[in-house]
Amino acid sequence: MHYHLPLSWIRTEALCPVYRDITLPLSGTRWITYADVPHHYSLDILQEDLSASFPDGYVFRGCTPEMGAYFVDQNCRTLRTGAEAVLDLQGSHLERKTVQSSLMRGRKQGVVEEIELTDGNMLRFEQFHAETTHGGKPQLQHVFRGQPSRRCRAFVFRTFGGQWLGAMTLSPRGNLEMHTELMLRRRNAPGDIMECLVAGIFETLRSENMGEWSLGEVPFMTLTQGSTDLLTPMEQLMVGIVSRCKHAYDFEGLYRFKNKFSPKWRPITLCVSEEPTTLLLTELAVAMGFAGLLVHESLDLLGQSIRFGFK
Repeated sequence: MHYHLPLSWIRTEALCPVYRDITLPLSGTRWITYADVPHHYSLDILQEDLSASFPDGYVFRGCTPEMGAYFVDQNCRTLRTGAEAVLDLQGSHLERKTVQSSLMRGRKQGVVEEIELTDGNMLRFEQFHAETTHGGKPQLQHVFRGQPSRRCRAFVFRTFGGQWLGAMTLSPRGNLEMHTELMLRRRNAPGDIMECLVAGIFETLRSENMGEWSLGEVPFMTLTQGSTDLLTPMEQLMVGIVSRCKHAYDFEGLYRFKNKFSPKWRPITLCVSEEPTTLLLTELAVAMGFAGLLVHESLDLLGQSIRFGFK
């Protein structure tokens, strides 16, 4: 059975999986942040290995519907957290007038190229990260492969003079599937840069006869659309919290950008080996850095309000 791995998990030629995990301090649950999974691993083998490797309980995010349904049958629990934007690489995602207009403007600024992740380019990535729009803020952790590795592919949009204006890294989710990890834009870069970067990568992957490319998850998207009557009590709690935290994380802006390319929106869930609790969700929010980002943005908003009040 073919199945999509969770977001940021990759396929490998190794004989055994490698799990990257951290222990949530209060619940003791192991959060599997990433994993390298052998190509030959079926869902049965993967589930058995996870149960044996993490007998005290585990949680992982980025779970697709078919994988979530399987794990529910194995007495796990799932919790909807958002949706990922999936592009069919043999499809027509670049043909919308709004996308074409962005490409016409952006291509006047430079070109897209794939770069090798040498030691020098990895250092340049680190330096570029500090020059991006959110470079001075607390960063989310463990929710994507933030440190590019040689398992990833990297693309940049550079000016004709060589300056990087945007960059993206991709991980191999399968033989024909790729997933977006980092998506970076230089602070004060001209508009339409990221649209050109997406288009350039799309054309490269299509020329290689790849099947699909995930632009990654938009957190909370499926939770804030439609009736909350369809949500579980825990998901309704998340909606209530998210509605008060929009100033900290602009998931709606992220949705608008990715939706420009008319993707297929695939639901994404959190998978927990036991019943999810508010304690577990709180621990995850702290571990992934969302709580720190919320405090930073809230204080910044308060400071702006105070400064505005003195004018």
